[in-house]
Amino acid sequence: MDNTYLDLPLRFDGSKFKNTSLSDSITKLVSIIISTPKGSVFCDREFGTDQLDPDEALVEMETLKEDLAKTIKSALERSEPRLGKISVKIQGGMKPDKTGILPLKIIIGATEISTGKAFKLEKTLTEDYYRTPFPGRMG
Repeated sequence: MDNTYLDLPLRFDGSKFKNTSLSDSITKLVSIIISTPKGSVFCDREFGTDQLDPDEALVEMETLKEDLAKTIKSALERSEPRLGKISVKIQGGMKPDKTGILPLKIIIGATEISTGKAFKLEKTLTEDYYRTPFPGRMG
């Protein structure tokens, strides 16, 4: 198997496509999958994740975190076949003293199928996540 992967996003400006490693290629695609709202890619309406609703009550934070973890795991299983044994955890939410909300952190664990190496990615949702439409929701 060739160990050369094309760097995303592809640029069609006449320059040579850049190469990247398997791990970097997977990391970039996972980040794209997470930050792309499902239904926004015309040629594949199932690509991406269901995004958090800006009007959803934050008092339902545990349910919101569970739903977000499920949609991310489902999207990765569908759109990133180079990963197996995918797990998604969401941390953050209401502060223990109830004085505010900690940013949500997405923690993804998996195995690179072709190498058997562990894959881990952590992303924190930006403060503007609830107000900003695609793109740019990931910090």
